[in-house]
Amino acid sequence: MLPNKKILEFINKHHVLSLSMILPDHQLWACNAFYVFNEDSMCLYILSDVKTIHGNAMLTHSHVAGTISIAPKTVAKIQGIQFQAIASRLADHDATQAYSHYYRKFPFARMIKAPIWSLKLQRIKMTNNLMGFAHKTHWVRTVE
Repeated sequence: MLPNKKILEFINKHHVLSLSMILPDHQLWACNAFYVFNEDSMCLYILSDVKTIHGNAMLTHSHVAGTISIAPKTVAKIQGIQFQAIASRLADHDATQAYSHYYRKFPFARMIKAPIWSLKLQRIKMTNNLMGFAHKTHWVRTVE
């Protein structure tokens, strides 16, 4: 089941996420990344080399959490997404399709030789003060 239309619009409108993960030594780490949203599969695609701290961490611990947010000047305009996802490095046909999706949005990324990852969204909480102070909308992936 797809999330509320406002959640989909917000994710589609933006392109940078903040991502947190657990390192192989069980410490925490965070990074920012450009993303492309695949609405049909409810996945975010990012590029990341496995030699990066976050890329290596996702190989070890696939459960990640993140945010997509804006920086408004007033509380009344706060909007943002908090999410949980399962990260997986894509290969073969899945990678080819994801790269195509990614390069359509970010043509300059063709110069970056890095694996493409899927962040399969599991849970989303959207805060949208434009709909009322502290208005929350939730989505949870159903069993497939």
